Formats: sequence, C-alpha cells, structure tokens
Amino acid sequence: MLLDCGPSTVSKLTKLGVDTRELEAVFLSHFHIDHTSDLPDLVTSLALDRSGQPRAPEKPVVILGGPGLKGFFESVLKQNPHYSYAAEWVEQLDLVEVVELKPAQELRIGGALVTVAEVDHPNGVAIKVQTSDTSVTYSGDTAPCDSLIELAKGTDVLVHECSFPHELLMGKHTSERGLAEVAARVKPKLLIATHLYPSWEGREHEISRAVGGSCDVKTVIGRDLLEIKL
Repeated sequence: MLLDCGPSTVSKLTKLGVDTRELEAVFLSHFHIDHTSDLPDLVTSLALDRSGQPRAPEKPVVILGGPGLKGFFESVLKQNPHYSYAAEWVEQLDLVEVVELKPAQELRIGGALVTVAEVDHPNGVAIKVQTSDTSVTYSGDTAPCDSLIELAKGTDVLVHECSFPHELLMGKHTSERGLAEVAARVKPKLLIATHLYPSWEGREHEISRAVGGSCDVKTVIGRDLLEIKL
C-alpha cells in the first residue's frame, strides 16, 4: 500500500526496488499537489508490462481517499485533455478502482484493515492500517486534532507531519510542540516525523528533543528513501 503520491514517487519506489504493479492500494490523504502530483505517472506505470506492452492486471489497484476523491481523480485524468490518454488506459485495462471512504469507515485491503478519520486540513483524512502483526497510522497533513489522536490510539507506528518549527508555523500544520503533544497522547511504539519544510534543515534534532521532553517515544526523522522494517 502506498500512502500519498507526491513528486517523484514512482522513481523513488524504483530506486527502492518496488514495482508499482505490485501495489494493491494507494491512499491519498488530501488533494494538494505535494501529495498527488505523481498520480498520473503512477497510473500510466500500471498500464505496461516490463517489455512496454499493454497489460491488464488481475485486479485493479484501489485508490482510497476521503470525500471528493472521485471528482479529483476525474479532473486530473478525464477532464485534462493532455492526460486523457491515461484515462482511456484506466477504462480499457481496468487499472484502478476509486473508492471514497467516509470518516470511521472500515475497509479490508488484502490482509489489512483500513480505517480513516477526518483531520484538521482542507479535505484531509488520516489512515490507520492494521494487520495481524502490526498497525501504522499516517496523519497526512494536519494540525494536532482529537480525531487523529483517537484514530491512532494503540498504533505501533505513527507517521505524523511536522511541517514547521513552532515560531514559523503556518496554516493547518504541526510544529515540534504540537507533535510532542500528539505523541504524548497516542504513545506509539515508534514515531516517524515527516513532511519537513526546508526551515527544518539543520534543526531536525529539535523535533526529537521536543518529543523526548514530553514522553518516552522513540522518534525517527523521515527522509527520502528511508526504509524501516516492521
């Protein structure tokens, strides 16, 4: 399962040895460009086999998201004349199935139980993925909010945004202070701080320090191509 599909996602997955054609589901936390810009590339990558010939997968990749997802998907592909060929591939080869999830709705994808909750960001939803072995909650973009905390309680891994240092915080996002509060209430086994803006460069240690000052939660600072085995 892929959580969000921002710039260069497909090429980064390739560097990690992940074949997009092996994906069962893609979750979009909201529709801003930094979380969705590689969606057309991902969709077209599903349409070809290793030799470059058209392929029809055994079953479509499920694209999950909150209310408005179907309209967003159509506006990106079907209503964009420059991407309409990709929309034709989707229909002819049955590449994807677009599923809008309502808050608190549960859905099974493969062996995982998926639950979503609205968060404090435009069109934003967070997701919790539970298997028999572990659980991961991903915040997407959000300011600290009770709905995310309720969703994440009991999770093994919390992947939560930390966009800006406290004194530079803008919009519906989270700073290191807000992240420390969330971590203290959720108490995950592992916290991964993501979505760091350039203002964090050279200051990333302040995030771990802030979280460590509020609770005993192991914190990892996210970076491109980071791999964590669960």
